[in-house]
Amino acid sequence: MKIILARHGETNWNTTGQLIGQQDIVLNEHGKAQARTLREKLADVQFDVCYSSPLLRAKETAEIVCAGRCQVICDDRLMERFGGIMEGKVVNNWNDFDSDTTVETGDSLIVRATHFIEDLKKTDYDAVLIVSHNGLIKNLRHVILREAGEVDYRVGGLPNCGFEIYELV
Repeated sequence: MKIILARHGETNWNTTGQLIGQQDIVLNEHGKAQARTLREKLADVQFDVCYSSPLLRAKETAEIVCAGRCQVICDDRLMERFGGIMEGKVVNNWNDFDSDTTVETGDSLIVRATHFIEDLKKTDYDAVLIVSHNGLIKNLRHVILREAGEVDYRVGGLPNCGFEIYELV
């Protein structure tokens, strides 16, 4: 099964550096344009269905990319990492984020990603587009590639409306 992982388009909070987490922030005009560009880039890429985070920035991106093409199914497991009391703030020191006990744990994210991928393996799809968020995409990639160790959230992110294609075996 082919898996296309795509990050949502830009929001105003992305431009100001505010931690979005699970806040339901909409795409800005540039983010909508990015989603239209992603639609063009994926025009020749086959996928049967699109799964999306239910958060507006991802759902809107998925709807723009998939308009007239395929169904968009929202799944709560594809939501971004809950950022606790840090959501809405500019994070200058990531150690503060890492030590905040209100932030969703990395273990919780990897469990969500693992369960989602295991359920996807039970389907008959040949190719699936997944529109989500950087934190969750890093965990999905970790599961798909069967990487060892913990996910490093500080490296390896996708730009807004960036995408990667993997083969799930």
